[in-house]
Amino acid sequence: MSSRLAARLAGLSREQLLAIIAYQAIANGEPETLGAATAAAAAGHLAPPSPNNATPPPDTLDLGGWRVVVTDGHAVLPEGMTHLPDRAFIYSTALVSVSCPSSLVSIGRSAFELCLHLTSVTLNAGLVAIGDCAFSGCRSLTSLAFPPTLTSIGTHAFNRCPSLASAALPAGLTSLGINAFDHCSSLASVALPAGLAVVGFQTFYGCSALASVTLPVGLTAIGDQAFRGCSSLARVALPAGLISIGYAAFRDCPSLGRVTVPTRVTVPTATHAATHLFPPATALLRLPPAKMRWYAAVDLVLAYKRCRPGLLGWLERAQIRLDAYGPDGAARQRDREEFEGDFAEGVGSSSA
Repeated sequence: MSSRLAARLAGLSREQLLAIIAYQAIANGEPETLGAATAAAAAGHLAPPSPNNATPPPDTLDLGGWRVVVTDGHAVLPEGMTHLPDRAFIYSTALVSVSCPSSLVSIGRSAFELCLHLTSVTLNAGLVAIGDCAFSGCRSLTSLAFPPTLTSIGTHAFNRCPSLASAALPAGLTSLGINAFDHCSSLASVALPAGLAVVGFQTFYGCSALASVTLPVGLTAIGDQAFRGCSSLARVALPAGLISIGYAAFRDCPSLGRVTVPTRVTVPTATHAATHLFPPATALLRLPPAKMRWYAAVDLVLAYKRCRPGLLGWLERAQIRLDAYGPDGAARQRDREEFEGDFAEGVGSSSA
């Protein structure tokens, strides 16, 4: 056992160790390797609280000197806390939701790793950094709203979160760690922010539902296997300023039909490595950056022309409605006649 792994396991309770053993056996498809006692104890630890049972008493945790109360699986971090310590809730399989205080600036390494039943996390405005492995293996987490203040997401931060279907990255994000979202098999679309210059090693590896990726203009490098195994990815527009694409960056993406690559992009030098950048059936077009920018401008014009009839029709209908309420418009005249008619009836009834 490596010293790093030993350090991570140090201090865990017997129940938490049993949970790790059971999780690995189930993930490997080998539940029969568990002994009866281990399976029973681990199953009890992994199972979520039964709704039929009485509400358990709240747990009180000491996290870096802060007192945190967890009631029925719901944790509210105290106001004034600025950093959630490393491994704060690691393997807390009964944890269901977490609410972060407005004072929180960073979430530590492995803070929520393998919280198997964590479904909801409310991240605060003011949060700047999410640490390595912070939400790794949170298989019940379905969505996250990142605050605009977030600038850094660590390595493996959300890897193997198979229920995560949406994650809108904030405009201020400048650092996205390797393997950050690998094997998030429900993630359907990603728009990378303008300040991101590099997509690292296996960042979106195995995101089989990922159908749409928007790459920023300032992106310069795509790492090895960054989008490998994204079997639903049908189109990707590489920016003209891209400089390098790593080994097998888009391998095993069978839906990817055509890609335009800047001529100045460097690829792995080995012949076999270069041929595995994209699927064999993908049509590649190499263009100088200047021409790529020209093509992008043409695409915008064509998109405008496709939308123009509908846009003009909408404006025409809006103008008709606006004109109808002008000084001499039909709608204004109708309202005036109705008002005068009502007023005349009122005068006639009062005089009678």
